Amino acid sequence: MSTLGPAYTKQKLCLDFASLKHAFPKGIYVAPLPDDPLIWAGLLFVRKGRSPYPILGYSITDAHISIAGPYANAVLRFHVDFPDAYPALPPIVTILNDVFHPLVTPLTTYSYSTRDTGAETASAADDDRLPPGGLSLRHGFPQWFGGMREGGDNKGADSTRRGEEEHNAAAESNHSEGVRHPPHIIEVLQYLRIVFSTEALLDSVPLEAAANTGAWHAWRSHRAKVHGRKDSRSSPGGGSRTPTERSMSPRQQPGGARKPGEWNWQGVWEDRVRKSVQASISESALYGGEGDDVLCFSKMDAEGVGEVLTSLRDGS
Repeated sequence: MSTLGPAYTKQKLCLDFASLKHAFPKGIYVAPLPDDPLIWAGLLFVRKGRSPYPILGYSITDAHISIAGPYANAVLRFHVDFPDAYPALPPIVTILNDVFHPLVTPLTTYSYSTRDTGAETASAADDDRLPPGGLSLRHGFPQWFGGMREGGDNKGADSTRRGEEEHNAAAESNHSEGVRHPPHIIEVLQYLRIVFSTEALLDSVPLEAAANTGAWHAWRSHRAKVHGRKDSRSSPGGGSRTPTERSMSPRQQPGGARKPGEWNWQGVWEDRVRKSVQASISESALYGGEGDDVLCFSKMDAEGVGEVLTSLRDGS
Protein backbone atom coordinates (compact mmCIF):
# COMPACT_ATOMS: atom_id res chain seq x y z
CA MET A 1 0.00 0.00 0.00
CA SER A 2 1.45 3.35 -1.00
CA THR A 3 1.65 6.22 1.42
CA LEU A 4 -0.27 9.32 0.41
CA GLY A 5 0.90 12.43 2.20
CA PRO A 6 0.65 16.22 1.96
CA ALA A 7 1.09 16.25 -1.82
CA TYR A 8 -2.10 14.24 -2.31
CA THR A 9 -3.99 16.41 0.19
CA LYS A 10 -2.82 19.62 -1.51
CA GLN A 11 -3.96 18.33 -4.89
CA LYS A 12 -7.35 17.37 -3.47
CA LEU A 13 -7.73 20.79 -1.84
CA CYS A 14 -7.00 22.47 -5.18
CA LEU A 15 -9.86 20.50 -6.72
CA ASP A 16 -12.13 21.18 -3.74
CA PHE A 17 -11.42 24.89 -3.91
CA ALA A 18 -12.20 24.96 -7.63
CA SER A 19 -15.51 23.20 -6.96
CA LEU A 20 -16.65 25.81 -4.44
CA LYS A 21 -17.89 28.15 -7.16
CA HIS A 22 -20.62 25.64 -8.00
CA ALA A 23 -22.11 25.41 -4.49
CA PHE A 24 -20.62 28.15 -2.38
CA PRO A 25 -22.50 29.00 0.85
CA LYS A 26 -23.72 32.59 0.68
CA GLY A 27 -21.92 35.00 2.93
CA ILE A 28 -18.66 33.01 3.10
CA TYR A 29 -15.41 33.84 1.34
CA VAL A 30 -12.27 31.71 1.53
CA ALA A 31 -8.81 31.74 -0.04
CA PRO A 32 -5.76 29.50 0.50
CA LEU A 33 -2.73 31.13 2.07
CA PRO A 34 -0.09 31.74 -0.63
CA ASP A 35 2.68 30.12 1.40
CA ASP A 36 0.61 27.24 2.81
CA PRO A 37 -2.21 25.70 0.73
CA LEU A 38 -3.21 23.52 3.70
CA ILE A 39 -4.55 26.62 5.46
CA TRP A 40 -7.49 28.61 4.15
CA ALA A 41 -8.34 32.10 5.36
CA GLY A 42 -12.02 32.95 5.45
CA LEU A 43 -14.66 35.56 6.16
CA LEU A 44 -18.19 34.84 7.33
CA PHE A 45 -20.89 37.47 6.96
CA VAL A 46 -23.71 36.25 9.19
CA ARG A 47 -26.90 37.16 7.37
CA LYS A 48 -30.56 37.47 8.15
CA GLY A 49 -33.18 35.85 5.94
CA ARG A 50 -33.95 32.32 4.82
CA SER A 51 -31.63 29.57 3.73
CA PRO A 52 -32.28 27.14 0.84
CA TYR A 53 -29.94 24.60 2.45
CA PRO A 54 -31.27 21.82 4.70
CA ILE A 55 -29.79 21.71 8.17
CA LEU A 56 -27.59 18.66 8.60
CA GLY A 57 -29.44 15.76 10.17
CA TYR A 58 -32.82 17.47 10.49
CA SER A 59 -36.21 16.74 9.02
CA ILE A 60 -37.30 19.83 7.13
CA THR A 61 -40.97 20.32 6.28
CA ASP A 62 -40.53 23.72 4.68
CA ALA A 63 -38.45 24.32 1.57
CA HIS A 64 -36.50 27.03 3.36
CA ILE A 65 -35.14 27.48 6.86
CA SER A 66 -35.39 30.64 8.90
CA ILE A 67 -31.89 31.84 9.83
CA ALA A 68 -32.55 35.06 11.74
CA GLY A 69 -30.08 33.90 14.37
CA PRO A 70 -28.44 35.73 17.28
CA TYR A 71 -25.21 36.52 15.42
CA ALA A 72 -26.88 38.28 12.47
CA ASN A 73 -24.77 41.15 11.04
CA ALA A 74 -21.51 39.83 12.54
CA VAL A 75 -18.40 39.67 10.34
CA LEU A 76 -16.19 36.80 11.50
CA ARG A 77 -12.70 35.87 10.38
CA PHE A 78 -11.67 32.22 10.47
CA HIS A 79 -8.97 29.80 9.37
CA VAL A 80 -9.41 26.24 8.13
CA ASP A 81 -6.34 24.11 8.86
CA PHE A 82 -6.28 20.82 6.94
CA PRO A 83 -4.26 17.89 8.35
CA ASP A 84 -2.07 15.81 6.06
CA ALA A 85 -4.58 12.94 6.39
CA TYR A 86 -7.58 15.04 5.29
CA PRO A 87 -10.30 14.08 4.49
CA ALA A 88 -9.96 10.98 6.67
CA LEU A 89 -9.30 13.35 9.57
CA PRO A 90 -11.33 16.55 10.04
CA PRO A 91 -9.96 20.05 9.43
CA ILE A 92 -9.55 22.45 12.34
CA VAL A 93 -11.79 25.50 11.93
CA THR A 94 -10.64 28.40 14.12
CA ILE A 95 -12.71 31.55 14.65
CA LEU A 96 -10.30 34.47 15.02
CA ASN A 97 -12.84 36.82 16.61
CA ASP A 98 -13.76 36.62 20.28
CA VAL A 99 -17.21 34.97 20.14
CA PHE A 100 -19.44 33.51 22.83
CA HIS A 101 -20.83 30.35 21.29
CA PRO A 102 -21.56 26.82 22.56
CA LEU A 103 -19.52 25.23 19.76
CA VAL A 104 -16.51 27.57 19.89
CA THR A 105 -13.77 27.29 22.49
CA PRO A 106 -13.07 30.57 24.34
CA LEU A 107 -9.96 32.47 23.30
CA THR A 108 -8.76 32.26 26.90
CA THR A 109 -8.96 28.46 26.91
CA TYR A 110 -6.51 26.24 25.10
CA SER A 111 -8.58 23.08 24.96
CA TYR A 112 -11.77 21.30 25.88
CA SER A 113 -12.40 17.64 26.46
CA THR A 114 -15.37 15.49 25.54
CA ARG A 115 -15.15 14.14 29.08
CA ASP A 116 -15.82 17.61 30.48
CA THR A 117 -19.56 17.57 31.18
CA GLY A 118 -19.21 19.72 34.29
CA ALA A 119 -16.72 22.31 33.06
CA GLU A 120 -13.89 20.79 35.09
CA THR A 121 -10.37 22.01 34.31
CA ALA A 122 -9.07 20.27 31.19
CA SER A 123 -5.64 18.65 31.43
CA ALA A 124 -2.96 18.23 28.81
CA ALA A 125 -3.78 14.50 28.72
CA ASP A 126 -7.35 15.07 27.51
CA ASP A 127 -8.17 13.99 23.98
CA ASP A 128 -9.99 15.77 21.16
CA ARG A 129 -8.36 19.11 21.98
CA LEU A 130 -9.18 22.28 20.11
CA PRO A 131 -7.17 25.52 19.99
CA PRO A 132 -8.59 28.81 21.30
CA GLY A 133 -11.44 29.78 18.99
CA GLY A 134 -11.72 26.23 17.64
CA LEU A 135 -15.11 25.20 16.24
CA SER A 136 -16.29 21.79 17.46
CA LEU A 137 -17.35 19.63 14.50
CA ARG A 138 -18.30 16.66 16.67
CA HIS A 139 -22.02 17.52 16.70
CA GLY A 140 -22.33 18.14 12.96
CA PHE A 141 -19.98 15.42 11.69
CA PRO A 142 -19.93 12.47 14.12
CA GLN A 143 -18.56 10.20 11.37
CA TRP A 144 -15.20 11.94 11.76
CA PHE A 145 -15.07 11.12 15.46
CA GLY A 146 -16.31 7.54 15.63
CA GLY A 147 -14.22 5.27 17.81
CA MET A 148 -12.32 8.13 19.48
CA ARG A 149 -14.20 8.14 22.78
CA GLU A 150 -12.80 4.91 24.16
CA GLY A 151 -9.41 3.29 24.00
CA GLY A 152 -5.97 3.35 25.51
CA ASP A 153 -3.72 6.16 26.63
CA ASN A 154 -2.51 6.86 23.07
CA LYS A 155 -5.94 7.63 21.65
CA GLY A 156 -4.74 10.74 19.83
CA ALA A 157 -1.82 9.00 18.12
CA ASP A 158 -3.89 5.88 17.40
CA SER A 159 -6.71 7.91 15.83
CA THR A 160 -4.20 9.79 13.69
CA ARG A 161 -2.67 6.53 12.44
CA ARG A 162 -6.13 5.10 11.80
CA GLY A 163 -7.06 8.24 9.88
CA GLU A 164 -3.96 8.07 7.70
CA GLU A 165 -4.59 4.38 6.96
CA GLU A 166 -8.22 5.08 6.08
CA HIS A 167 -7.11 8.01 3.94
CA ASN A 168 -4.69 5.84 1.93
CA ALA A 169 -7.16 2.99 1.58
CA ALA A 170 -9.93 5.30 0.41
CA ALA A 171 -7.72 7.00 -2.15
CA GLU A 172 -6.62 3.68 -3.64
CA SER A 173 -10.02 1.96 -3.69
CA ASN A 174 -12.59 4.74 -4.08
CA HIS A 175 -13.95 2.89 -7.09
CA SER A 176 -15.22 0.09 -4.85
CA GLU A 177 -18.93 -0.14 -4.17
CA GLY A 178 -20.25 0.77 -0.75
CA VAL A 179 -17.50 3.25 0.08
CA ARG A 180 -18.75 5.97 2.41
CA HIS A 181 -17.01 9.19 1.53
CA PRO A 182 -16.04 11.63 4.30
CA PRO A 183 -17.70 15.06 4.45
CA HIS A 184 -16.78 17.57 1.77
CA ILE A 185 -15.37 20.98 2.70
CA ILE A 186 -18.54 22.57 1.30
CA GLU A 187 -20.51 20.78 4.01
CA VAL A 188 -18.09 22.07 6.66
CA LEU A 189 -18.44 25.65 5.42
CA GLN A 190 -22.21 25.32 5.32
CA TYR A 191 -22.17 24.00 8.88
CA LEU A 192 -20.02 26.97 9.92
CA ARG A 193 -22.63 29.25 8.41
CA ILE A 194 -25.65 27.75 10.12
CA VAL A 195 -24.12 27.38 13.59
CA PHE A 196 -24.06 31.18 13.77
CA SER A 197 -27.43 31.79 12.14
CA THR A 198 -29.80 28.95 13.04
CA GLU A 199 -31.41 28.77 16.45
CA ALA A 200 -32.73 25.25 15.87
CA LEU A 201 -29.21 23.92 15.53
CA LEU A 202 -28.09 25.54 18.78
CA ASP A 203 -31.12 24.01 20.51
CA SER A 204 -30.01 20.55 19.37
CA VAL A 205 -26.43 20.71 20.69
CA PRO A 206 -26.00 18.37 23.70
CA LEU A 207 -23.77 19.42 26.57
CA GLU A 208 -21.17 16.76 25.80
CA ALA A 209 -20.66 18.26 22.33
CA ALA A 210 -20.22 21.83 23.60
CA ALA A 211 -16.81 23.46 23.29
CA ASN A 212 -17.87 26.28 25.63
CA THR A 213 -20.09 24.93 28.40
CA GLY A 214 -20.70 28.43 29.77
CA ALA A 215 -22.14 29.56 26.44
CA TRP A 216 -24.22 26.37 26.30
CA HIS A 217 -25.83 27.10 29.68
CA ALA A 218 -26.32 30.78 28.78
CA TRP A 219 -28.09 29.80 25.54
CA ARG A 220 -30.39 27.40 27.39
CA SER A 221 -31.25 30.10 29.90
CA HIS A 222 -31.92 32.57 27.08
CA ARG A 223 -34.21 30.14 25.24
CA ALA A 224 -36.10 29.31 28.42
CA LYS A 225 -36.71 33.03 28.94
CA VAL A 226 -37.84 33.54 25.32
CA HIS A 227 -40.27 30.63 25.48
CA GLY A 228 -41.42 31.46 29.00
CA ARG A 229 -40.56 28.10 30.49
CA LYS A 230 -38.02 26.42 32.73
CA ASP A 231 -35.48 24.56 30.61
CA SER A 232 -34.82 21.25 32.30
CA ARG A 233 -32.01 20.53 29.83
CA SER A 234 -29.77 23.09 31.52
CA SER A 235 -28.95 20.39 34.06
CA PRO A 236 -26.53 17.76 32.67
CA GLY A 237 -28.63 14.99 34.22
CA GLY A 238 -31.87 16.42 32.81
CA GLY A 239 -35.09 17.00 34.72
CA SER A 240 -35.87 19.45 37.49
CA ARG A 241 -33.92 19.49 40.72
CA THR A 242 -35.87 18.40 43.79
CA PRO A 243 -35.79 20.38 47.06
CA THR A 244 -33.55 17.70 48.55
CA GLU A 245 -31.10 18.01 45.64
CA ARG A 246 -31.08 21.78 45.94
CA SER A 247 -30.38 21.56 49.68
CA MET A 248 -27.34 19.41 48.94
CA SER A 249 -26.01 21.83 46.32
CA PRO A 250 -22.34 22.82 46.81
CA ARG A 251 -23.33 26.49 46.72
CA GLN A 252 -25.07 25.99 50.08
CA GLN A 253 -22.06 24.35 51.67
CA PRO A 254 -19.17 26.38 53.13
CA GLY A 255 -16.36 26.52 50.61
CA GLY A 256 -18.41 24.60 48.02
CA ALA A 257 -17.98 25.41 44.33
CA ARG A 258 -20.98 25.78 42.07
CA LYS A 259 -21.10 24.07 38.71
CA PRO A 260 -22.08 26.09 35.61
CA GLY A 261 -25.58 24.57 35.63
CA GLU A 262 -26.19 26.19 39.03
CA TRP A 263 -25.08 29.70 38.05
CA ASN A 264 -27.44 32.56 37.25
CA TRP A 265 -27.17 32.91 33.46
CA GLN A 266 -29.98 35.46 33.08
CA GLY A 267 -29.05 38.09 30.49
CA VAL A 268 -25.55 36.66 29.94
CA TRP A 269 -26.23 35.38 26.42
CA GLU A 270 -27.76 38.61 25.16
CA ASP A 271 -24.97 40.76 26.59
CA ARG A 272 -22.05 38.62 25.44
CA VAL A 273 -23.39 38.04 21.92
CA ARG A 274 -24.26 41.73 21.45
CA LYS A 275 -20.70 42.69 22.44
CA SER A 276 -19.24 40.01 20.15
CA VAL A 277 -21.24 41.24 17.14
CA GLN A 278 -20.35 44.88 17.79
CA ALA A 279 -16.67 44.04 18.22
CA SER A 280 -16.63 42.06 14.96
CA ILE A 281 -17.82 45.05 12.91
CA SER A 282 -15.73 47.69 14.68
CA GLU A 283 -13.16 49.63 12.66
CA SER A 284 -10.29 48.00 14.50
CA ALA A 285 -11.59 44.53 13.63
CA LEU A 286 -12.32 45.34 9.99
CA TYR A 287 -9.40 47.61 9.11
CA GLY A 288 -6.87 47.03 11.88
CA GLY A 289 -5.08 44.07 10.31
CA GLU A 290 -1.40 43.92 9.54
CA GLY A 291 -2.04 44.56 5.86
CA ASP A 292 -0.90 41.13 4.68
CA ASP A 293 -4.23 39.36 5.16
CA VAL A 294 -5.40 37.32 2.17
CA LEU A 295 -8.91 38.73 2.68
CA CYS A 296 -9.02 42.35 3.79
CA PHE A 297 -11.29 45.39 3.80
CA SER A 298 -10.69 48.83 2.31
CA LYS A 299 -12.28 52.07 3.38
CA MET A 300 -14.15 53.59 0.45
CA ASP A 301 -16.58 56.46 0.04
CA ALA A 302 -19.90 56.14 -1.76
CA GLU A 303 -18.39 57.18 -5.09
CA GLY A 304 -15.68 54.56 -4.84
CA VAL A 305 -18.18 51.84 -3.99
CA GLY A 306 -20.28 52.85 -6.98
CA GLU A 307 -17.28 52.56 -9.30
CA VAL A 308 -16.50 49.08 -8.01
CA LEU A 309 -20.10 47.94 -8.46
CA THR A 310 -20.15 49.32 -11.98
CA SER A 311 -16.92 47.53 -12.77
CA LEU A 312 -18.31 44.24 -11.45
CA ARG A 313 -21.50 44.61 -13.49
CA ASP A 314 -19.54 45.37 -16.62
CA GLY A 315 -17.25 42.42 -16.01
CA SER A 316 -14.13 44.53 -16.36
